Amino acid sequence: MTSPEPGQPGPSDLPGPPPPFAVEEGSGRPVYLRRQPAWSYFLTPGAILLGALVIAAAIWWQPGSDDPASPAATPGAAAASTAPAGSPTARPQAASLLDTFLGYARSLGLDEQKLLQCLNDSANVQLINSHLQRGSQLGVSGTPTFFINNKKLVGAQPTALLLEIVEKERSANPPASLADYSQQLQQLAAQNPPSFEILPQRPDLSGAAFEGDPNARVVVAEFSDFQCPFCQRWTQTSLPELRKLVGSDVALAFLHFPITQIHPNAGNASLLAICAGAQGKFWEMHDLLFARQAEWSNLR
Repeated sequence: MTSPEPGQPGPSDLPGPPPPFAVEEGSGRPVYLRRQPAWSYFLTPGAILLGALVIAAAIWWQPGSDDPASPAATPGAAAASTAPAGSPTARPQAASLLDTFLGYARSLGLDEQKLLQCLNDSANVQLINSHLQRGSQLGVSGTPTFFINNKKLVGAQPTALLLEIVEKERSANPPASLADYSQQLQQLAAQNPPSFEILPQRPDLSGAAFEGDPNARVVVAEFSDFQCPFCQRWTQTSLPELRKLVGSDVALAFLHFPITQIHPNAGNASLLAICAGAQGKFWEMHDLLFARQAEWSNLR
């Protein structure tokens, strides 16, 4: 496990719990925090708090996953790619993160007052924390991490490898042995820790956002961070191919794993996506947040 980058706080440096959200005087609108998002302090009981803070403060590096120390490429995983400031996906920065997010909401036709109420709902904080806890129990230590039924794949691996796993899961007899997979996947399985493995059972996906039938034969579940550059790259390059398969036997599931020690706006982005989902627009907001990641990532 790597240590926090110089200048980044460790678990012992974090301040005490603030209220769920500060409210802008006279407006009733929640004010997004400048540094550590408030939701990350609501991890209870104490053991969950400690575990989640450890995850946030010191992330295990995985090939193709988000790494606070280095985005260097390794065999089987390309380096991260974020939209440069002058690209079509970037626009001039808005005055604040909240104003920018409200602009996204309006572009999707969301009810602003309902959205603001949702952002202040502690149940959504609890949902994010439950995903963090669940990911920790499953050994998630970087993003993106995928669970294709009971097959775990770590990092933004080549699209062909993910599709190989999906196609084998669609067969009448999905593989129960690593020997049934390609040499590339076997190489990932041989890494320490493994980037591909077969688990005893499927993970619990309660509270996940689904695209497709939650009861589909194959569910591709992703633990992700909206501010993670590797997650953005996967969303832009691999997700379009996977979406072609979504139907009666293939579905997608999204679980929140914001690593706020290196991505301070990730928790707020997860809240926004959850609240867009409450109005039936989770995946539209999901796509928009990744497409405009360069625009909102550094706002305060």
